[in-house]
Amino acid sequence: MKIYDYKYRARSLKDGKIKKGITEAPSKAMVEKFLIEQSLKPIEVFQQKSLFQQLDRITFGKVLKDRDLIFYLKQMSSLLTAGVKLNEASEILATQQKDKAIRRILYGIYYEVNSGETLADSYKEYPKEFPDILISMVQVGEKTGDLKTAIKQIITYFETQYRLQNSIKSTMMMPMIYLSVGSLVAVFLMVAVMPQFEGMFNSMPSAKMPTITRFFIDSGNGIKNNILGITIGIIALITGFIVAHKKSKTFQKFVSYLAIKMPIFGKVVVLNNLSRIAATLSQMLNNHVPLQESLATTYDVLSNRIYKDLIIQAQKNVNAGEYMSHAFEGHYGVEVVFTRMISVGERTGELGQMLKNLSTFYDEDSEIKIDRLKKAIEPVLLIFIFALITVMMLAVMLPSLSFTQQL
Repeated sequence: MKIYDYKYRARSLKDGKIKKGITEAPSKAMVEKFLIEQSLKPIEVFQQKSLFQQLDRITFGKVLKDRDLIFYLKQMSSLLTAGVKLNEASEILATQQKDKAIRRILYGIYYEVNSGETLADSYKEYPKEFPDILISMVQVGEKTGDLKTAIKQIITYFETQYRLQNSIKSTMMMPMIYLSVGSLVAVFLMVAVMPQFEGMFNSMPSAKMPTITRFFIDSGNGIKNNILGITIGIIALITGFIVAHKKSKTFQKFVSYLAIKMPIFGKVVVLNNLSRIAATLSQMLNNHVPLQESLATTYDVLSNRIYKDLIIQAQKNVNAGEYMSHAFEGHYGVEVVFTRMISVGERTGELGQMLKNLSTFYDEDSEIKIDRLKKAIEPVLLIFIFALITVMMLAVMLPSLSFTQQL
């Protein structure tokens, strides 16, 4: 679908003032609808070619963030529940959207749906924005004629995962912030404050500088004298890590293994991945998606290479006519209760329901353990900060005391 630039003049329905601007849309009619949604009455709308606007349409990475996707699906669910037809709902959501990049995607969805494509097929045109689990669930809803229920179920899934991921990120970020701030303060003192004592002691050769102060001064001098090399080294290290993690499956597996085995945080990594596996599989199996397709979608949802490999092994087991649960048995990244509940579900023919129960258990358990982890980390971080402040204060105060005594 082509997007064009349109220049417009419109009258505000609120204060009657004339407003001018440039917007983009697939047609003049869509621009007029967009303006009406913004409480503007179109006066003049005409197409305009602009190189700047074309360059502005270039985007990198994912445009529709998790929160935006949840909000969009909630709006779509509300409109469908209210009896609005799918193509009309798609048009309303596109013309109401103020973010240009997101509106461009929603225009594309509307165009595809209005041309006779299914909603699932229109989502497939934007694989970065709409995950496979959403596409599969929408396909099921369209086939069964119950799209509203399918969207409501996937909203619940996305909200749970979003809340859990945010909780984990905030827990992981807290120590990083403390360590970063502490390190920056230490470097500032070493580079800007400590060297002043060196001149003071050099003016009095008989005075002896405290060992701790000498250590910080030497460290600060080392940083200043090698700042270029240190900067290049840090950039090279980060770049090398990103490239290796992207290109090498062996390196991915190594990093994933370290993440699982990390003290304290490793437990959160395990819970997060097991929760995602259980939630994704239960969501799809309970909506009659075939097991192999469900496993393929679960593979795409995961980012940890260890658990991706477990899903691959589970797929092999299913193809060979074996139980999927055998792939998880005895693995260091899988809890016993996880394997046993899946095994019971397979043997009783209630795998979908068992996975749903397992997902609920892990969601609740993860929140409790993440909260405990936050409370356990806080005193450790405070001790670290207080220790750092004490050491730095000694390094600053001892030279003054020593110099005064030796005078």
